[in-house]
Amino acid sequence: MKTATTKSQARQPKTQFVILTTELQANNQEVQKAFDAITKTATELLRRFDLPKYRTWVNVDHTKDPQNTSIIQEYICHFWNITLSNSKEGKSYIFIDIDSESVNRLGSGLTNLLLRNAFRFTESEAGGISYALRVNYQTSNIQNFFYRRVVEGDTDTATVITEEKLEVN
Repeated sequence: MKTATTKSQARQPKTQFVILTTELQANNQEVQKAFDAITKTATELLRRFDLPKYRTWVNVDHTKDPQNTSIIQEYICHFWNITLSNSKEGKSYIFIDIDSESVNRLGSGLTNLLLRNAFRFTESEAGGISYALRVNYQTSNIQNFFYRRVVEGDTDTATVITEEKLEVN
């Protein structure tokens, strides 16, 4: 009897589709707003640097790639990879990966400024989207990935941008 139950469960078709309720859509729009605010803050932080390589970032719009089903957008720079993606349930999340070489050479101050703002943009008293921010505190090698994207240059899905230096009076 137990075998028959297992077989009938195994035969049930699985679907890739998610039912998007208005609540889920509104929630995902809030996560998108937070992602936009976080990447805007990241860009402002980059503008402080003298060297263009530190002021350069890559915007990858994964929605233009029909093979990609979960990642929506990426912001990749010398210091971080900030990713907006959807789970299998259709819920949006923001992932921040930190470059190990940057932290070793420049310290954690820049990343701390970004993270303070990221937490502020996603915090909420009623639960809201505070779940959405996922920081990978285990640093990784972002720079190789970043430089590869820069060398590839602008593509159908990626745009390389170098910000103007912020003049400090």
